[in-house]
Amino acid sequence: MQIPPNIPKPAAPPPQDLKPEPVARVAPVVMNDAAARIDPSVILKTPVPVSQGPRTTPNVRSSTDQTGTIYTSPVIPDDPEAAAHIAKLTMQLGKVESGEHSLKWPMPKELVQQQTRDPGNQSLAATPKEALVMLKKGLDQSPMMAVAQFGEALGLTKEKSPRSAAAAVQNIPARGSQEVQDGLNLLMHGQLVWNGELTPGVRAKIYREDTYGEDPKNPGAGLVKGAQISIEAELPTIGMVTIRGMQIADSVSVVVRPQTQGQQVMAQHFQELKDHLVSAHLEAVKIRLQSEDGSSLA
Repeated sequence: MQIPPNIPKPAAPPPQDLKPEPVARVAPVVMNDAAARIDPSVILKTPVPVSQGPRTTPNVRSSTDQTGTIYTSPVIPDDPEAAAHIAKLTMQLGKVESGEHSLKWPMPKELVQQQTRDPGNQSLAATPKEALVMLKKGLDQSPMMAVAQFGEALGLTKEKSPRSAAAAVQNIPARGSQEVQDGLNLLMHGQLVWNGELTPGVRAKIYREDTYGEDPKNPGAGLVKGAQISIEAELPTIGMVTIRGMQIADSVSVVVRPQTQGQQVMAQHFQELKDHLVSAHLEAVKIRLQSEDGSSLA
């Protein structure tokens, strides 16, 4: 065997290939007092992971192999009449959303009979006050208001009256009738419209709608549902006048807006109008006189 005279030395790697390996630091584990107080039995009760241990099929007993009393929920029989009523009510709610939102203002029965006997006299009353009373009377007698009256009688509002409860029950319309449809419409949208002769020779349009606002007597308490009524009337002496009244809780405010030709006359007699409110014990009503652009006139 011949030994080579020069034994080759192992080649060292280039300096750029020598990179130190990162060393992960391991923090020491400290057993504090909380860990020392762990009950060893808790560790023994730790469940075995799904991937470990033999898989066995659990023994499940049949439902008939139970001891003691077995309680079951009672079976409620179907009520075809109730189901049909719910289906009809759902259909009526669909009509409310897709149909006309404004309803025709209901009239009192005696007024309808009077106008039928005397077609030449279609005015509500002889004076504006009597005409407004007639409009309110129409709402009170209307079957569409029975739901609201019944809710009031049950205590859903501040006032409770057994007498109003009896009236509500008497005025509840038959299921599926047009009055129910109108009542649902009024409940959801709150819009009523009347157009005709307010007093002899004075035509007017009245519009009622739901509104929301802050109660002046309870500021910062959020919005409260109320009602707003707008009256547009063509008066013989001052021309067209718009009156808008709003009630939020117990607060009532009224804004009167005459056209340009009647502004001076209304401003001259506005204090007289305020005095009439005081004599009628309505001094709490806040009334303002404004021009058509909203500026104050009195």
